[in-house]
Amino acid sequence: MVALAKPAVNQFEDLSKIRNRKDKNIVFETDKDTALRDFYWKYAREIEKYDSSKYPVLVSPQTESLDEEGKKKYGDKQLYEITFSNKGGLVMPIIIEWTFKDGTTEIERIPAQVWRKNEQKVIKTFMKDKEVASIKLDPYKETADIDETNNSYGDIKPPSKFKLFKQKQNVQQPQAPTPMQKAKEKKGF
Repeated sequence: MVALAKPAVNQFEDLSKIRNRKDKNIVFETDKDTALRDFYWKYAREIEKYDSSKYPVLVSPQTESLDEEGKKKYGDKQLYEITFSNKGGLVMPIIIEWTFKDGTTEIERIPAQVWRKNEQKVIKTFMKDKEVASIKLDPYKETADIDETNNSYGDIKPPSKFKLFKQKQNVQQPQAPTPMQKAKEKKGF
């Protein structure tokens, strides 16, 4: 019999466990009906042992060689593996702006559920038809990211002061007075 690692349950007594045990009004369903005590309930309490020799784990190789048909199908694809780390502790969606060498861009949104198995680090592989020039995370500042210095890869140039000035000049100013300007006029400021 090959034993697995001990069940991954909390070994400490937290406040919830202590209060639930003391509260006589709380009756768990597995205590009411013992038929609900499945393998996982028993395994977590080390009542049920698991014999892994009965169920061999088959591990396939991480990489496979492509046959000729696969080479034709995927030969011109670009593969990118990106490791995302959660430095702030708050799980958020991952929003990626891909800029390709031909100048086109693509926005890809990955929902926050991607962090469900590991809240600290996620590794994703992407297949693209074109070669990527740069990658930028959260290009429109939609998430709660306070450190934007680590959000890009590749040649991303910030807009020049001249371009920012021209953009500011192109903003249309309202022709009619705003409600605040009208209030100032009435009060004589």
